[in-house]
Amino acid sequence: MILADIKIDDVARKVILHAPKNGFFFVIDRTNGKFISAKNFVDVNWATGYDSSGRPVELPAARDADQYESIPGPDGAHNWQPMSFNPLTGLVYLPAQHIPVNLSPEKSFVQNAAAPGKLGGLLGGNIGFVFNPPKSAPFGRLLAWDPVHQKEVWRVEHVSPWNGGTLTTAGNLVFQGTADGRFVAYDAANGTKLWERPTGSGAVAAAATYVVDDRQYISIAVGWGGSYGLTHRATEYQNPGTIYTYALGGTAKLPDFVKYRTEGLLQGVKYDPRDIREGGEIYVAAACIACHGVPGVGRGGNIINLGYVSAEEITNLRHILFHGPFRDHGMPDFSGKLTEGDVGKLQAFIQGTVDAIRPKSR
Repeated sequence: MILADIKIDDVARKVILHAPKNGFFFVIDRTNGKFISAKNFVDVNWATGYDSSGRPVELPAARDADQYESIPGPDGAHNWQPMSFNPLTGLVYLPAQHIPVNLSPEKSFVQNAAAPGKLGGLLGGNIGFVFNPPKSAPFGRLLAWDPVHQKEVWRVEHVSPWNGGTLTTAGNLVFQGTADGRFVAYDAANGTKLWERPTGSGAVAAAATYVVDDRQYISIAVGWGGSYGLTHRATEYQNPGTIYTYALGGTAKLPDFVKYRTEGLLQGVKYDPRDIREGGEIYVAAACIACHGVPGVGRGGNIINLGYVSAEEITNLRHILFHGPFRDHGMPDFSGKLTEGDVGKLQAFIQGTVDAIRPKSR
């Protein structure tokens, strides 16, 4: 949220500016908490707007549909990546996005009920995601938003969602790191790109600017991650978290960029094709899909897609799932939750899915 002083109908107002996940940009009087306005800054399909009392005018399907592709999706039209306000231009610079996901209500939830295909059911989850192909397209963009007139002034389209927070300066600049590994400066008035440098990995954080001994610097912490970054990426590089610092006349050499590990599409794991469907249900119930994505379909993010690991790893999958070596890195221990038979079905789903999408040789 941003604290700002702006004029609305020629009256000076002390306000809070807020662009939450639901796709509406809010202006709230911070002296008394009263609602001033809200306007959608991306397309939304769950409400038509907000009434004068600050309550959403909801569409019934958003609550009542058995399956619903919410726009914006659960990752939000704006997530935690900071936006910034420039009092000279009067604009807010906002990293906006849409990451499509189908949702389904679970009307009778039972803790740890491991229903087939229920995301995270084996781990006590109640997430409500449905893994059917969504119809809407993902996007990521930088918006310049006028909070007084509640309208977009300019935009920059990015190649992927999950771009970095913004920094705006008194020098009429807007800085943003991108998911595809760039750090960019734009003209704050019109969005013209003025400067760009590679960062290797995707950037999620916002930059900071400061002065030391009368010299101005801009620094940004670059590192790919977050919920979307687990399974998706827009670069070929996976660098350790790195702080880049820039100044006029800077001559430092960039670090070497390290490519993501890829083994080529998985092949050679033996399986029974009859186990593929049930293995897919287990793959969802164990929440494998939430971190590793669909085998061979995605490219992986911070966590590798299982379609691109070695056959040895999938052949020895039981040693990873039961008291495995990655427990200290966030991998659940499935001892007592999966059986030896389940492991074989998971192997069938992983290798079978990869075989189904593998390019056919001529």
